[in-house]
Amino acid sequence: MFQLFNKYYSPDDSGGISDSGDAKSEDTFELLNTEEPAETLDLDESESDETDEKVEESDELKEIEDELKDEEEPKEEDLLELTTPVRRKEILAKYPKLFKDFPYLEKAYYREQQFTEILPTVNDAKIAVEKARILDDTEQQILSGDIGQILSAVKNNNQESFNRIADNYLNTIRSVDQGAYYHILGNVIKDTIITMVKESRALGEQGTPLQAAANILNQFVFGSQNFTPPTSLSKRVSNDEQVRQSEYQRQNQEIFNERFTSVKDDLQSKADNVLKSTIDGHIDPNGSMTNYVKSHATKEAFDNLEDLISKDARFRSLLDKLWQKAFETNFDKDSTNKIKSAYLSKAKTLLPSVIKKARNDALKGMSRNNESIEERPIKKGPITPGKSTSPNSSGKYRKASDIPRGMTTLDVLMKD
Repeated sequence: MFQLFNKYYSPDDSGGISDSGDAKSEDTFELLNTEEPAETLDLDESESDETDEKVEESDELKEIEDELKDEEEPKEEDLLELTTPVRRKEILAKYPKLFKDFPYLEKAYYREQQFTEILPTVNDAKIAVEKARILDDTEQQILSGDIGQILSAVKNNNQESFNRIADNYLNTIRSVDQGAYYHILGNVIKDTIITMVKESRALGEQGTPLQAAANILNQFVFGSQNFTPPTSLSKRVSNDEQVRQSEYQRQNQEIFNERFTSVKDDLQSKADNVLKSTIDGHIDPNGSMTNYVKSHATKEAFDNLEDLISKDARFRSLLDKLWQKAFETNFDKDSTNKIKSAYLSKAKTLLPSVIKKARNDALKGMSRNNESIEERPIKKGPITPGKSTSPNSSGKYRKASDIPRGMTTLDVLMKD
């Protein structure tokens, strides 16, 4: 059932173990070593029917969605009409128990107002999300020291803007860091000196003045007869250091994957036990099924439940975000409990109809089997010695063909 736990989010997508890994490891082992008694979910099957109608999600699951800000937005045309929100007092005057019976509505009501103040329409929200994604990508490129894609994007979109960046590039660096500015100029001049020396050697004796000019330029700019090649302002990592860093990251990733697998397997085992116990306790309330039929019906309900949850794209998105939170907190107890709670809450909304369908299918199958047994013709068994099957009232056989097949000679003689 809980293959969903590793189906929706892969630890390879994570950056590795968080900085707080050592501090949180005790919570992880506490979660894995905690022995919990068998538990079941309290189901109310009174409102369920045999169809696969959608059931309202529990308040607990909605609160988790609320924390992750994963609520569904209303339609854009509806948002435009909400120019004057209804006051809470007016709502309660007409529906006094509305917020008491449905506490989630009150939270959603005020949250929607706050969202609308910042992003009036769904389209505005989508644009903001896309811009945030672009900004994150740009930030990552800049921090990695690669601005080639950024400059290419500017050049492709607006050549004049790119030209202004080129004109102001060195002056901008000079205003930010003069040391970096002179370092760039120094490397440009060194590249010029190298080119002058190569050209002088290619010209032979005619290139002697050019080589002398290169020496003069080097002495004038750098104040020395000795030439040093261009250097990098950033620290270059040696091959050995790169190997060490790669090995360290690989080891961290292995530890991270092992921890993820342990937590995932533990959650899967605990949640499966809860769901199986719940189904087993509700599948046959009247004790009408045989053990074999009950076991088959339980498995059918369990498999159908897994299939329904796996097809819910919105819930999978919620589960992804919960796993991301768990990765960021190094799988602490609170984050993993939220994953389990969200899954069981979702399952609870589907279980009544799933159980009822499996129960009805099982009972119908038993009914058909019983009817077929009753309608089956009774087969005659072997003839009991001493009793006649002949129409002769005396019980004696007139000819050999009257003797039933399988009857021994002794039985015939005893009959006579």
